[in-house]
Amino acid sequence: MIQETFSQGHSPIHNLTPRTRTLAAILLAFIIASCHELMPLLMALGGAIILIFTARLNLFKAGRRLLVIAGFLLLIWIVLPLTCGGPVIWQNSFLKIGQTGIDLALELTLKTSSMLLIFLALISTMSTADLAHALHSLKLPPKLVLLLLITYRYIFLIEDELQTMLRAAKIRNFQPGTSLHCYKTYANLLGMLFVRSAERAQRVHKAMLCRAFDGHFHSLTEYHNRPQDYCFLGFILILSVVIIIGEWQIVTLPAIF
Repeated sequence: MIQETFSQGHSPIHNLTPRTRTLAAILLAFIIASCHELMPLLMALGGAIILIFTARLNLFKAGRRLLVIAGFLLLIWIVLPLTCGGPVIWQNSFLKIGQTGIDLALELTLKTSSMLLIFLALISTMSTADLAHALHSLKLPPKLVLLLLITYRYIFLIEDELQTMLRAAKIRNFQPGTSLHCYKTYANLLGMLFVRSAERAQRVHKAMLCRAFDGHFHSLTEYHNRPQDYCFLGFILILSVVIIIGEWQIVTLPAIF
């Protein structure tokens, strides 16, 4: 199962309704994605760090989540300064590091880090069922919400099926390798996995119909906005406006002068 490490807690963020957290995360993500200047992105990163501390997350575990994007960011810092051109700040033979590439790599790093921290603080602090409830309350198509829930539930069962078949193959003295026999064995395992998944899907669908499934999302928990939810949304709106104003002023000032 997916380890919902941060879903249990007693921080001010955990006490907010899932809809409030999801709406705030989506709003901030769109605003950060539209920014290009350094100062607004630094403000967004500062706001994301504030949310991390407000959620009272384990900093070590949160830092490990950042390692997921470390390889991607490292590749950006290697490729972009060498390929994007612009004013040359360092040159050795045919290698040239341009200022434009460095600026772009820094922009992508700040954007990626800010959005990841925001989603860690706001989205990872709720369970998958709560996230589905929030998406449904935000009028996301019900079929997408159900697809999220069913995928979360049954992807682990499919993994168990695969592990069972791999153990059965090893018991029969199957040794992984690069021979044609190994490729055929893997192809047969993959084919059987699809067949078993399809059969399980049909059984589950029939079982759901027997239990009066009508294609709509139903939750046993009802959430109602409280004063702290409105205060938090007010903070998010203020942060969003500050970021937008900072981006707008930096962009328009050179044009004025």
